[in-house]
Amino acid sequence: MLMFAAAPVRGLALALPAMLGPPLLVVLFVTGHMGLPSPAFFLEHARRLPALARWLAGRWGGVEIPSPYRPAPEQPERDADGWYHDGDDLYRSAFVPAYLARLRWIAGDSATVRDLWWMALNPVIGAPIALLSPALLGCGLVAAWLRFPVAGGAAVLLGIAVGPASLHWHARWTRVLLAPTRANPGRVLDPRIVAGVRLCASMGLAFMAAALAAVQVLAIVVTATRLWPDIVPAGRRFVSWRRAQMGEWTGARIAEPYHREPPPPLPDHNGMYRTAWGEFGTLHRTRESAARAQRWQWTVRDPASWRDLAWLSLELPAATVVLAGPAALIAGGLVLCWLWMWINLLRLAGAQLPWSPDDLLHALLPALAGVPMPVVALAAAALGIAVSPAPLRWHARLSRSLLAPTKAAVMTRRIGELATSRTQLSDAQAVELRRIERDLHDGAQTRWIAVGIALGAAEDLITRDPEAARDMVAKAKDLSVSALGELRELIRGIHPPVLADRGLADAVRTLALDAPLDADVRVAVGGKIAPPIEAAVYFGVSELLANIAKHAEAKKVVVDLRHADGVLKATVTDDGRGGATARPGGGLHGIRRRLEGFDGVLTLVSPPGGPTVATLEIPCALSSPRTHSSSEKGSSTC
Repeated sequence: MLMFAAAPVRGLALALPAMLGPPLLVVLFVTGHMGLPSPAFFLEHARRLPALARWLAGRWGGVEIPSPYRPAPEQPERDADGWYHDGDDLYRSAFVPAYLARLRWIAGDSATVRDLWWMALNPVIGAPIALLSPALLGCGLVAAWLRFPVAGGAAVLLGIAVGPASLHWHARWTRVLLAPTRANPGRVLDPRIVAGVRLCASMGLAFMAAALAAVQVLAIVVTATRLWPDIVPAGRRFVSWRRAQMGEWTGARIAEPYHREPPPPLPDHNGMYRTAWGEFGTLHRTRESAARAQRWQWTVRDPASWRDLAWLSLELPAATVVLAGPAALIAGGLVLCWLWMWINLLRLAGAQLPWSPDDLLHALLPALAGVPMPVVALAAAALGIAVSPAPLRWHARLSRSLLAPTKAAVMTRRIGELATSRTQLSDAQAVELRRIERDLHDGAQTRWIAVGIALGAAEDLITRDPEAARDMVAKAKDLSVSALGELRELIRGIHPPVLADRGLADAVRTLALDAPLDADVRVAVGGKIAPPIEAAVYFGVSELLANIAKHAEAKKVVVDLRHADGVLKATVTDDGRGGATARPGGGLHGIRRRLEGFDGVLTLVSPPGGPTVATLEIPCALSSPRTHSSSEKGSSTC
């Protein structure tokens, strides 16, 4: 009995977090896109609202709703040189890498996205369910006060009776978005329903785009582009977010078109800061002035900034033409159903209304006389949901015409990437040459000098002490054998003979045979690969196997080598403890730099506890097929 009596109060308590969701969503939008310094702080503390709703709904609704968040990242540790690492960047203080790690943890967690969807949808879905019992109870009390005791008593009893059921259904709705499900809401719900929700969200975001466009245009007109560069980053964050959303929602992937941000200005020999403006550049007395001028050039002279402004200005008219019809059907139908429900609850409680929703509908649309409003409203919403996927795709394709990089931008970026890759490859070659010179000087050259000295001593002793001369010759022989071994190791480090004689597949199998753990090699390469690419992949796989044997505490490793769609891919998977990172100066960072010289990439997935999956990808074409022999230790497929 206590459960039935407490249900209306609990429904009111559950409706309060639902009403706080939209204001909090606005705060998160402002902090995330208007340039405030700590969006991670606001996102992390915003989790408290859905966490409270999750706990209350699960406890009162009798539905288990566990927390969906991933474990927080560990605090960064100082290396031997006193630096803190964040990828390839080094910091003296732990604050910045710790903040960036928490930002990636929060922003990259799918539960954060579900929290945002819950804040947006809970007021129109969860709140009516939670308020059903207290609304009936309140209407009944009002009807009794207005001297309609029968209707009021019936409404009070009905409100008390449906209380536990409404709490249970509210908890089940909360579990849809706030529980740790393997499938995202798009897989739980019908794709057309998800497309309808996204279409309505896109229509609402079009108004935000118009507001950002108005702010930028005002800054351009009033300050003659002086303050515009300070506003462009906020617009870029919003546009980049929408670009990624449209790609995720419709499959129309849109690449980032922006120029790379220039490095911080450095002082000249006279202490002045020079920026590339004009024929000879412009000098600035302070770093702040030079950085501001540099930022102005970076934003104003980038065509993508003006294309973003054009898209922000045209987004609302374009969305109105493409999305407004289905969005009006969906939102209008749901709103009419909601109004019809509450108006009839008021009439059931005894309230006297001058008109009914059905009368208003029939007055506006005489052709639908006799058709109840819920039928018409649900039919309109269903029609809008049914046609939603197509307008959503059209909108994404229309937006791509402005948000995608132009051919000139793609060519400029490609030239910059090639220049960077060439510089890195030249640096790597210079380092390798210095290593070869050092190894020759400190190793083989020293031993051959010792051989010469020993033979000279033996020549002096051969007439006076033949036995000692024989010992010196034997010593020189041992030194020559050691020097020859070092030369062979050096040659193997430059280009292994097995790689030149038998190709990449057998060379990788040889690495697996030499590995101190169970290695399984699978090969699906039907042709010959260019020798430089073979060497890059070979040394990459060799470094990965060495790291696994040394650090991963793994028992088994699988090497999968295949060529498909013009890309040579080598995937190394181990069952070790995980937690591998590509730190500057480490072996994984060296692999990444070696691959960048061939436009290749290293993708590393190594969660704590494992498994670790390292994938090397290099775009290349195959020539004539090559036959490889099989390996005893690893299975292969050619």
